[in-house]
Amino acid sequence: MNLKGETMNILKLRGASLAVLALASAMPVQALAQIDTSDGSASEEPAAETGGLQDIVVTAQKRSENVQDVPIAITAVSGAALQAKGITDVAALAGQAPSVTLKSTAAFGGSTATLYSYIRGIGQNDFAFNVEPGVGLYVDGVYLARNIGANVDLLDLDRVEVLKGPQGTLFGRNTIGGALSIVTRDPGDEWKFKAEATTGRFNRIDVRGTIDAPLIPDKLLASFAFSTRHRDGYQQRIGYAGPTDNNPIYLLATNGAFGGPTNTNTDEGLRFPVVSKERSTDAGDQNQTSFRAKFVWTPSERLRVRLIGDYLTVDQAAAPFSLLQVNQNAYVALYNTCITGNQAIYDGVGALTGFGAGVSALCNAVRGNPASPTGVAPSLGSEAGQHLPYDGRFVVRRADGSIDPDRSYASGANFDEVENWGLNLQFDYELNDALQLKSITGYRKLASRFGVDIGGAPFSALNPTFADDEKQFSQEVQLIGKVWDNRWNFVLGGYYFHEWGTHDDGVPFTGGLIQIWSPNNSYDTKAYAAFIHNNIEIVPDRLGITLGARYTHEDKSFTGAQRDENRFAQLLFGLPPSVYPDPTSPYLLYPLGLNKQSFNNFSYRIGAEYKFSRDVMLYASYATGYKGGGWTTRLEAPPFNPVTFARLGAPTFGPEKAKTAEVGLKSTFLDRRVRLNLAAFETQYDSIQLTFQNSSTPVTANGGDGRIRGFEAELNTQFTPEWAIDASVGRLDAKYQSVSPGVPLTGNEAFVNTPKWTVQAGSSYRIDLGGGSLTPRIDWTYASKTYNDEANTEILASPKRSLFNGSVTYRFPNEKFEIQAGVTNIFDKRFVQSGYTNAQAIYSGTYNRPREWFLTLRVQN
Repeated sequence: MNLKGETMNILKLRGASLAVLALASAMPVQALAQIDTSDGSASEEPAAETGGLQDIVVTAQKRSENVQDVPIAITAVSGAALQAKGITDVAALAGQAPSVTLKSTAAFGGSTATLYSYIRGIGQNDFAFNVEPGVGLYVDGVYLARNIGANVDLLDLDRVEVLKGPQGTLFGRNTIGGALSIVTRDPGDEWKFKAEATTGRFNRIDVRGTIDAPLIPDKLLASFAFSTRHRDGYQQRIGYAGPTDNNPIYLLATNGAFGGPTNTNTDEGLRFPVVSKERSTDAGDQNQTSFRAKFVWTPSERLRVRLIGDYLTVDQAAAPFSLLQVNQNAYVALYNTCITGNQAIYDGVGALTGFGAGVSALCNAVRGNPASPTGVAPSLGSEAGQHLPYDGRFVVRRADGSIDPDRSYASGANFDEVENWGLNLQFDYELNDALQLKSITGYRKLASRFGVDIGGAPFSALNPTFADDEKQFSQEVQLIGKVWDNRWNFVLGGYYFHEWGTHDDGVPFTGGLIQIWSPNNSYDTKAYAAFIHNNIEIVPDRLGITLGARYTHEDKSFTGAQRDENRFAQLLFGLPPSVYPDPTSPYLLYPLGLNKQSFNNFSYRIGAEYKFSRDVMLYASYATGYKGGGWTTRLEAPPFNPVTFARLGAPTFGPEKAKTAEVGLKSTFLDRRVRLNLAAFETQYDSIQLTFQNSSTPVTANGGDGRIRGFEAELNTQFTPEWAIDASVGRLDAKYQSVSPGVPLTGNEAFVNTPKWTVQAGSSYRIDLGGGSLTPRIDWTYASKTYNDEANTEILASPKRSLFNGSVTYRFPNEKFEIQAGVTNIFDKRFVQSGYTNAQAIYSGTYNRPREWFLTLRVQN
């Protein structure tokens, strides 16, 4: 690898890009900073009270140090800064760091407790258990393996660190794109409490609070934090009353099928075991509770023990999908043929073309398997009077013809239930003044049930439901030390990780023509790693080098059980039993037996940094990252999967890898009132794991290789104690270099969830009022056009958009009380922010939230 040559390529930025970078550099920024305390933790001190910027302390290299001394591109946001912006969960951090995309809306899952993270064009757009995140989420040093339940409440925080680029050396598991490190606040040594209550649009009621409890002063400290968040949904499910074209089939169904204040789904026989007891009449609501307890025991000057427990429960409606378009092809055509009685015509066409003549058999067969929990339902032919042909009339529009994201004719699955909890035990022991031994033991348990009506009709067009039960255990040991007159800092460690569980899919669509049921897909992953990271000061206070390495071994196993409970392929195409994995059961699609894979990887980081002065550092680095492979658990649509996979076994995909060269500048100047950080990088991204639509099925495979280039600028200023502005800009140029055979892409597509431009700016001004203060604030985020699926489907894409939030905060003279009033999405800009298409027949998307006001009262002693 010619590191010098790659670095020179990165620095060849276009003139326009440099102009934008210079403009961003001229914009002052607010910083609510953190200063290092005697115990090595971080505390907050408003820059406005000190006259300049304070040091931001992070633990990105497993020790407390000034972020300006860390040769990594990092965005660090304090808990106080998040509070000022009204940010309360991880997904809401989107826009706060350049080149970062965070979403809580799935392409087709429906759970808003799920986090989809992309940093510099690398992430994962699926929640299924067979794929793993490309951005690692860590809470107090413990990795969260599933993105389900990962949109955690930012409760009682010290800070959030966003580390960009491969972080395999120190963070390890699945940090190929970067890492999100959430650090909660340690309890104080005095009895204290903070509480806040928020009301707002859609009957919003949020309550948050923390208590510091020194149970044994100077020995055993505790803190307890809780949060409840409740609001009504903004999308209403309404009864269908649209055009009928005097269709006699519709007229037969008006007595209950579509009338009334809510829809009555006439396909309740298509229920899978993964269902909710209740079906809300709206979507986009919120009903969740979080709790965290943290104990810090210091039995001696050298030993510190932390025990942390957290709990999250979610019980709400699913994400609000809006039907965008219905195409009369493939499955929709078959469905409409069955319910309109034109089966003979299609049988005749099939006979002439040799493609099959099974439409009548498919329409008139009893749907379902009597031996399955799904049961059976009458044939579509016998229920012809209960359905209106599925077409564009179910797209809900406003008077001007635009899609109305706040109303839907959906009547199917609509639930999001998650329970996620964990325990974290840490030991910090100082062997001597130069060596520290640290142990981090984590256990987590996740149970989730969620389902959503993507089809948007009064009958089952597309109603996927899911269940995920997962457990994980991790153990990390670190030896942190310094030698050579403290000029050589090192971390030497070992890591063990075990994850196991089951995942169920239930996906009925097109009125039950296909009923895919994947029960009890058991999976088990074990990983072992050893790592070392060194920062060596070659010339004191001037020149240093970074050397790091990590070796990982993974063992994975999986047993698949995907089934088609309506035997779609067999009935339509007359397939013989011999093509199925089990000839005695034409319902089973997935190959039989236990599947196993093992992976090994060596990742490393090399770099150098040069300090021109105490406040200016230039660095260069080259880092590699890795994410293990797995299996495609959702097979391609019939008739291809039984013919192909029954003989070849379960389809696999291999690991993906990234190699990133980066140069950066970290600087503080003008008497520490301005902090400017710049970074430029190039990533070679190979064997990219993509989840794409192959016919009607989301399939995961290694899609090809790509190249990502970009730059980022972040600037903090505090010119006066009262006035602050914050801004950042990121530019990404991501391109496919090759596409693997069989992948339905041309190679000209843009990377999914990767806007070319991300920009953020905000301003606040504190007005003193004779003891009290009034602080108005405005925030702006911008992102260029973003494609939400790998195929770059235009109707599912997010257009370029600017969003504005604003608030006014009044702090009382005694500083014990504070009132904040604000508005999010001030100009009510609505756009599709995620979407899904099934066999190009159904196009459905979720929109961002509408304009909302809020009023918060805070109190502390």
